[in-house]
Amino acid sequence: MSIPIPAEDPRHVPNRAVVDTSAITHNTRVIADSLREHTALMAVVKADGYGHGMLSAARAAVAGGATWLGVAHPASALALSRAGIEVPIFSWLYEPRTAAEILPAVVAEGVEISVGSLAMLKMVADAARQADRRARVHVKIDTGMGRNGALPAKLAAIGSAAREDEFIRLSGAWTHLSAADDPEDPMTDQQVEIFDSACEALEEEAGPIPLQHLANTAATLTRRDLHRDIVRPGIGLYGYPPVATDLDLRPALTLTSRLALVKDVPAGQTVGYGHRFTTPAPTRLGLVPIGYADGLPRAASGGVSVLVRSDDGDHRAQQVGRISMDQIVVDLGSESRARAGDEVVLFGAAQALAPLGDDASEVAVTPQFVASAQTEEEPAQETGSDPAAGTGGPTDSRDGAEPETTASTESTEETQPAEAGDEAPSAPALADLDAADPTLPENHPGVPTADDWATAAGTIPYEILTSVSNRVPREQR
Repeated sequence: MSIPIPAEDPRHVPNRAVVDTSAITHNTRVIADSLREHTALMAVVKADGYGHGMLSAARAAVAGGATWLGVAHPASALALSRAGIEVPIFSWLYEPRTAAEILPAVVAEGVEISVGSLAMLKMVADAARQADRRARVHVKIDTGMGRNGALPAKLAAIGSAAREDEFIRLSGAWTHLSAADDPEDPMTDQQVEIFDSACEALEEEAGPIPLQHLANTAATLTRRDLHRDIVRPGIGLYGYPPVATDLDLRPALTLTSRLALVKDVPAGQTVGYGHRFTTPAPTRLGLVPIGYADGLPRAASGGVSVLVRSDDGDHRAQQVGRISMDQIVVDLGSESRARAGDEVVLFGAAQALAPLGDDASEVAVTPQFVASAQTEEEPAQETGSDPAAGTGGPTDSRDGAEPETTASTESTEETQPAEAGDEAPSAPALADLDAADPTLPENHPGVPTADDWATAAGTIPYEILTSVSNRVPREQR
């Protein structure tokens, strides 16, 4: 197997995706505090933690109270387990070829696995025999999503097979809601009704189902009645709730670049491929070395603005013309004092902005951002297990320990330090802020968000966040 290695030295790339892990911890804690008593929070860190880095996002979520971690692919689950993150891990998406290679190791690590068909159950059982360890499985029920999962009519056979196989332990049942982001859509209640009926049928064949879970971020925020044993928030942990909420959720990813060129142009200057934009008056244009190869959606061309951080403060500048592969053009305005090397924030959050100036530790600057440098000490993680289940036969996953189902805050390992990188002296670094809300000046133009880009591109913020290319170096702050 060959794995491509980036040719560029990330220290010499002007673009940065800066992850504020404290925001993930804060968001997790806020959501965990809103749950019904005895409901556990499974932090979904699939797709490399929604583009934020899976391991750092997982550690940050556990520090905020997540007692489970969820990922799509078994390889991701294996990486989490081997990283020493000691909470139950759940994985749900695999196919026969890679499953044959990796599932034995995944079962051996105690990862809990979804099955959505008899064939998937057999794959897991075969892997458990190779590992000589009982596999904990959650039966995925298709209640209307039409993707993974068994239709209710197939559950009797799955339940019977699970009951008869000594290498299988039924740990849970789950489904995925297709329209929870629209609280008025009756589809959610229809799916819940199908799920409850299906669980009853499954229990008749396989016995009691210890855990039931169906709430994604949207349902977690709007339907407390659906919290059940576990909730599975994803996008909300990263600061982009898909429904209106009073919870204080903060974006955790800030995408930045720098101006490569600033130039004055006359009225009538065309910009970009297809000359879609023509300057209506003399103005100053800025060139930013980031484009769709770095993850910016070309469909957003001309529909977004960015934040340019100059000596005279922060200013929004409209992106003009088509977004190119590795560059965009912004209209700085004829009076702009921006110059090459100034920082450009494509999207992010207020708490990620540091004061302008050479000394990022100053707080009395323009614009002013006030935040405490004090951090909270996380309590030590407590671990425990129930006695191993019986003697003889296969060893149970996680040595027989029952899954933790409380949503109480647990600690984890410290988040990884920021990666080192060379930056231009004039660049304002992103501050390492605590969970306190930063205060933007009253006249501040605001920070563009992934929601802004999603609206312009006709998509969702999930896609914006997960599309940021690996060409863009990540930093944890």
